[in-house]
Amino acid sequence: MPGQQIVLIGLSGVGKSTIGQALAERLGWPFIDTDDLITSSEGRTPAQLIDDIGEDEFRSIEERVLTDVTQRLPAVISTGGGAFLSAKNRSALGVEGFICYLDATPNAIASRLLSVSSTDRRPLLGEDPSELASQLDKLNRERRKYYSHADVWIPVQPFGDADTVLVEAVDRILKVWATDSARLIGLPRRLERLGSGTPAVGPAAVVDTGSERYPIWVGSTELERLPDRFDQLDLNGRRVFLISDDVVIEQHGQRVAEALDNAGIAGTSYVVPPGEQSKQLRVVREIYGWLAKQRAERRDLIVALGGGVVGDLAGFVASTYLRGMPFVQIPTTVLAMNDAAIGGKVAVDLPDGKNLAGSFYQPKAVIADVSTLRTLPRRVFAEGFAEIIKHSWILDSELLVELESQPTHYQPYSDLEDLEAVTTRSARLKALVVSSDPKEYGLRAILNYGHTVGHAIESTTGFTEFLHGEAVAIGMMAAARISNGMGMISEELVARHGDLLRSFGLPVASTSIDVDRVLEAMRLDKKVEQGKLRFVLLEDIAQPVVRSDVPEELVRKVLHDLARG
Repeated sequence: MPGQQIVLIGLSGVGKSTIGQALAERLGWPFIDTDDLITSSEGRTPAQLIDDIGEDEFRSIEERVLTDVTQRLPAVISTGGGAFLSAKNRSALGVEGFICYLDATPNAIASRLLSVSSTDRRPLLGEDPSELASQLDKLNRERRKYYSHADVWIPVQPFGDADTVLVEAVDRILKVWATDSARLIGLPRRLERLGSGTPAVGPAAVVDTGSERYPIWVGSTELERLPDRFDQLDLNGRRVFLISDDVVIEQHGQRVAEALDNAGIAGTSYVVPPGEQSKQLRVVREIYGWLAKQRAERRDLIVALGGGVVGDLAGFVASTYLRGMPFVQIPTTVLAMNDAAIGGKVAVDLPDGKNLAGSFYQPKAVIADVSTLRTLPRRVFAEGFAEIIKHSWILDSELLVELESQPTHYQPYSDLEDLEAVTTRSARLKALVVSSDPKEYGLRAILNYGHTVGHAIESTTGFTEFLHGEAVAIGMMAAARISNGMGMISEELVARHGDLLRSFGLPVASTSIDVDRVLEAMRLDKKVEQGKLRFVLLEDIAQPVVRSDVPEELVRKVLHDLARG
């Protein structure tokens, strides 16, 4: 029987009350907002209580109220943003409650709070509206390790129609509550875990599409931990069919082989030449033949060890051979760790364009070992940061400031802790977006910032002159200039694009751009709708929009400017 309480946790302003009221209405249950209860019982709002008696005394009152609330069945409960930090509260809420963590970026929450006229004051968020996103970011860093021990994670990243986000969140919660809450609430040691003073460290991020869920692990010793990870994924007792390229297998194949051999895991490998030329149907057919000769079974495991090309290729094979085999992504480049390996987009190229034959097929996990990044050539290392920079522009103003303030911290031989931290943050952003929109019907389109022009530059130069991240960097400069030309952002933000990209050694223009050919390639792009080019543009930092009304004359002018170098 499903739990008789649904408990919503998350940062202040993420939408717990709004979604809670909608859930209660759908279920015909009472809705309880613990902040409202505190106000009613104490005659003062949480903000007033914190001002008058301090946060510690307020938390004691909050614990007492929550203890009472947990006795009310059935109920939908919306908690204060800091309530889940208390081990006592977590334990009490977990007895009958199905705990749902609502998650969105601090920038998105700040925009929501600033757009809603409310007399409610949120004392821990400060008084300065311009500092709201940074205050939320600080709280997010402090609280995520506690929030992540909820029974289910619900992405509520807004884009477009707010009502649609509300309905989708409610539908997702009700679906998992009806089908899986009894199992999740009954998991062994769940209450012990919730009541632990220091919650155990979980994965860096999770992708949850509503139908599939998988972890993203990020660390510096993940290759040695592969058997443990496979055990956590319940993938033991399967043969491993590893697909990699010549360069990666020479650099990291021995570490993987030793880890699997020491654990008694049987496996074999297929090695392809490095580079985009391996993402071809010809290579796919060769791998099909190898799998057939090896008598691969549907329950066996395909592992992609390498960059985006290997991940795309292995994922495409996994999605089609025997109508689908499980696979795991082990990305070894900055680009793959922050983009290509996350989200389930797998594809190969056709003569007519890049990634034209593909599907959405989610891996069982993404396992990123940042120590592998130290073997990358400097150019390949730098190109990956184009995707991290992209995530900062479209989703995360605080990450943008960090990248601008200390670009030298992120170099091939920099501290692994820095690489782990920035990879974790960027991977979470990608996971949040693809979880909200797994098949690119809406929000996920923002991840194409810089890609409309970038992909066209790649294809018109034969995928040989520019690495993917380099082409995207030029594409982001194009998107920024188009945004400025449309009157959406200032010249200052355009200049910041260029300064940041150059600080990471990425190009911002090229005399190799053939304007007419790039325009023609853009018209063949899969992002074209009803013959109209769709551009992801910016209205401000972390405020992306999709526009299909950009005049071709403006695009042509921007491309000519970039072609002058």
